[in-house]
Amino acid sequence: MRLAYRRVALTIFLTRAAAAQARAVAPFMVRRPGRVIYEAVDGERFRPDAAAGREFRERHGLGDRPFLLAVGALEREKRYDWLLDALARLGSHGPPLLVCGEGGFAGLIRDHAARLGLDVRLLGFLAPVELAAAYNAATCVVHACPVETFGLALAEAMACGRPVVAVAGAALGEVLGDAGVLTGDDPEQYALALAELLADQARRSALGSAARRRAVELFSLERMGREYAAALEDAKNAS
Repeated sequence: MRLAYRRVALTIFLTRAAAAQARAVAPFMVRRPGRVIYEAVDGERFRPDAAAGREFRERHGLGDRPFLLAVGALEREKRYDWLLDALARLGSHGPPLLVCGEGGFAGLIRDHAARLGLDVRLLGFLAPVELAAAYNAATCVVHACPVETFGLALAEAMACGRPVVAVAGAALGEVLGDAGVLTGDDPEQYALALAELLADQARRSALGSAARRRAVELFSLERMGREYAAALEDAKNAS
């Protein structure tokens, strides 16, 4: 790889964290130009939409009560077991968790939720329109995997103006900035942060508004297109 990399005109990294990690593992990458270009979210599809959120709640019999949403593949690395352990600390009156995604870990998630006495509903794969409605319906979006290269689900939630609670690590702080809640890798700490946010509607609203602004500024399709066009032009001129 070292020899082949000498011919690389430009490396695109999804985040600054990803760039730092790659260069730490392969220091020779520092010798070639690199640029960070964030992934993008369709801000027209993923946007605040109260009506879509209400309709989603009606379809799923949720009424007006709070619920949590997690989005991602149902695989071990997403740490749904860790997330359920954290949610169990909210007690018997904690909100239900709806999970959007597919994968081989579904049965284990159901079993673990049953052992803990949690209301967890696996919705499977949702088409983008329905997924956007799910974000808009959610009280909070929760995420337990601290090793995301980017965290597209978090960016989608932000674009919909939803407050996010995530475990700090890798690029998640870079994506969320001050527009979400990051905790340490401790279920008790996570549960406490989530409980405080669930009890504070004004803070949830403020975080949601900040999240939408950040998503529009940093994760738009237009921005990504411009930056890739500029990167390709620079690479061509450098060759």
